[in-house]
Amino acid sequence: MRKRGEMRRKTDPGRWRRAAALLLMIAMMPLAAGAEPLPLDLSGGAPLKAKFEQSVSVYEDPTIRVEVFRVDSPRTEWNVYYYYALITLQDASQLRTAPADNQSFVSRAKAPAATIARRMNAVLAINGDYSGTDFGGKEDNFILRQGTVYRDAVSDALDLLLIDEDGDFHVLPRGTAPAGTELTEIDGKRVCNAFQFGPALVIDGEKVPDEALLDESHSPAHAEPGGRAQRMCLAQVGPLQYMVLCCRWGLDLVTLRDLAMSLADCRTVYTLDGGNSTQMIFLGTKINNVKNDGQNVRPITDIIYFASADFD
Repeated sequence: MRKRGEMRRKTDPGRWRRAAALLLMIAMMPLAAGAEPLPLDLSGGAPLKAKFEQSVSVYEDPTIRVEVFRVDSPRTEWNVYYYYALITLQDASQLRTAPADNQSFVSRAKAPAATIARRMNAVLAINGDYSGTDFGGKEDNFILRQGTVYRDAVSDALDLLLIDEDGDFHVLPRGTAPAGTELTEIDGKRVCNAFQFGPALVIDGEKVPDEALLDESHSPAHAEPGGRAQRMCLAQVGPLQYMVLCCRWGLDLVTLRDLAMSLADCRTVYTLDGGNSTQMIFLGTKINNVKNDGQNVRPITDIIYFASADFD
């Protein structure tokens, strides 16, 4: 863990390209001596070797590297505050999910993302897709987490994101998913986590067309042009390389897609629950829209997180 100055307050695409080369070198390294893949269950990661400090923007050990950025001035071409993180893992098992009660992803239990993240020793965590059974009465959303199917119904109205055992993302556009029992494998690999919220913004490196993202039947309650809602998305950049991005007040999905692609050459970008559920947690502390932290944070049912496998 090294201090690298304050969280960045501006973005430099050239800087990201330079960093990408370093991240790729790290990603190609084997697991550190003594480190093993994390189990495919509801256990957490290795204990953190550092505490949150405002001056720290990087967490690094032999199995994970996370760098967080905060663009907290709206005077950019995007005219919005946004926060993002670049993550490189040594093993796909370090991309994990956890429910609020640590028992089931269809429970009505809720907790702030930071509370769940601290319990799981998450280096970085974000809100998931609000998998609890009371989410808008949508009991037909497919839920597979940490290798276990919690609900095998599949909604035809939502894009489906599958994350396989190698940590690679696969998007099944709405209406194309096979029966739920067939979704435990994709391209011959085991599916470890799956989400139904969306929509996907980028699929296989190609931007989803504007007209699809602004179609209310495709992305209900999230499609209004210029809609002033907080957004959260999860992206795969390369093998074991990821980005999470959230924004505060003011981006429609087309602009969110373009912002994500300006920050990294993403293979896949997928939106998750937004609005007041939007929470990015670094070393146990919420870092986005911190004025709404504390008691005003909305409790949620599930998180996605990145964990260390370095137990030494």
